[in-house]
Amino acid sequence: MEKWIEIRKSGNFAEWGRELGIDPLCARVIRNRGAETIDEARDYLEGDLSLLHDPFLLPDMDKAVEGLLTAIDTGEKIRVVGDYDVDGVTSTYILVKGLTACGGDVSYAIPHRLKDGYGINDDIVRDAAEAGTGLIITCDNGIAAASQIGLAYELGMKVIVTDHHQVPFTEESGTKTEILPQCIAVVDPHREGSTYPYRGICGAMVAFKVIMALQSKRPSEALQKAIDEAVQFAALGTACDVMDLCDENRIIVKEGLRRMAHTENKGLKSLMTANSLAGTKLSAYSLSFVIGPCINSTGRLESAAESVGLLLSDDYDECLKEALEIRQLNDLRKNMTTTGVKKALEIIDSENKLEEKILVIYLPDAHESIAGLVAGKLKERFNRPVFVVTKGEEGLKGSARSIPAYNMFEKMNEVKDLFTKFGGHAMAAGFSLEEHNLANLEEQLNAKSALTDDDLIKEVRFDAAVPLDYISTGLIRDLEKIEPIGSANPGALFAWKDVEIKSASRMGKEGQYGRLNAYCNGKNLKLINFGDMQAFDSYIDSKYGPGTAEKLYAGTQSVKLDICYEPGISEFKGNEYVDFKLKYYK
Repeated sequence: MEKWIEIRKSGNFAEWGRELGIDPLCARVIRNRGAETIDEARDYLEGDLSLLHDPFLLPDMDKAVEGLLTAIDTGEKIRVVGDYDVDGVTSTYILVKGLTACGGDVSYAIPHRLKDGYGINDDIVRDAAEAGTGLIITCDNGIAAASQIGLAYELGMKVIVTDHHQVPFTEESGTKTEILPQCIAVVDPHREGSTYPYRGICGAMVAFKVIMALQSKRPSEALQKAIDEAVQFAALGTACDVMDLCDENRIIVKEGLRRMAHTENKGLKSLMTANSLAGTKLSAYSLSFVIGPCINSTGRLESAAESVGLLLSDDYDECLKEALEIRQLNDLRKNMTTTGVKKALEIIDSENKLEEKILVIYLPDAHESIAGLVAGKLKERFNRPVFVVTKGEEGLKGSARSIPAYNMFEKMNEVKDLFTKFGGHAMAAGFSLEEHNLANLEEQLNAKSALTDDDLIKEVRFDAAVPLDYISTGLIRDLEKIEPIGSANPGALFAWKDVEIKSASRMGKEGQYGRLNAYCNGKNLKLINFGDMQAFDSYIDSKYGPGTAEKLYAGTQSVKLDICYEPGISEFKGNEYVDFKLKYYK
């Protein structure tokens, strides 16, 4: 059962409402999202690209710009080395377009997930040297690649690292010492001593900052055009890498979505068409759960270089053909993930895995590319850190997902001798290890977890206790102004006690969803449950006695529940109606 917590930030919401022209309840929600003053609330509602932070506040940005401009001026070949996920693809695209607009001789390389693994490697470095590359610039990787960067210098190349992952470190007597690659510049907001105002940006945003910095030093119309287009891809990388939608992240995603509605990028337009998004209202969900997974599927099952090529193409017909193939590839990935989750649940049940606070699941027959997807779904289900391990071409490979109480990168660093390679951040990581270390990994992670039982109880934070009959279409239109919603900027969530549920019915092809007829303060209202209806029925029977759920469906018995809900608007025959999504109940 979840722990429900009402967010109780104080403020004169009536005054905020008058000043901002919104319902006081919406003002309260904006206060709950972190706005301290009316001016901050106004920036939250109206903030634009002018509020983005100065790129030169990022560590070594001045050195990176100088190195890039020198390479461009001397005609050196520049190779961008990205990664195989959406953030890697979009950051690669941003740098290729931006550096080309500056007059650079630019190529790119994306590691193959199965053959190469994460980030830059020795083969990629040697390929760059054989192609006559003078300067390598990494994006969304490189911070943990000291040896590969050392090889690049041995082969006569220079390197600039742009990344957003945590910096590797050693720890002795409680003192941490960063391990930085030796190169021209290391542009990473997480570096010790960084003065960048908001560190939670993705690789695509770091790349975006690089081309912004180049424009400030050597402005051109071509580069400004590349920057204007790059807003969309910085937004896509931000949403798909599950960055918190706060500060400049929220601004970039909001503006990126606006521009995507009339994008001129043929590859992006084709992906939207292939997924029936053209002409619809785009949201952060559209990026994270529709477009992003399609791009990710190329990196998981084929080569992410295909996605970079798609975004760089000017042939719309060819783009659309490829986008439709990518969508089919994504459907295959979905089926593989479903199978992987099912197998993982069987292992958890048969081996009593829930007795441990850290779940380590070995799926030797699963495609290694879906490990992170399976780990994410298990983490959501059980609210505990999950490590999913698969059998790779060389040794074991895996991905991990975490909860707020467990800093995954730091905890993995405590057992780093078990890994042949690892990297990531507090909430997600990837790793490789030898098979004989698998049992040790599970044992040591649990021994060092420091998690308590309370840490594993999911917290549900709601904005206010609000009776359902207070909600109006006007209020909901005001609440839509908090979009884009996502990590750290969720949609409004309200709660109310003792809501009478008078009857229920099933929805969906397989009856997997439910429609609940509720009664609140003299009004009949509808609640939609997109959650597990079997779990709902079991809860009703456990609280009110066996057979109660069946009577509820028959309309012969009502029950009362405390609920958390999200308000929304539905349309029928041209008229708008308020409806409610049931999120939690007790």
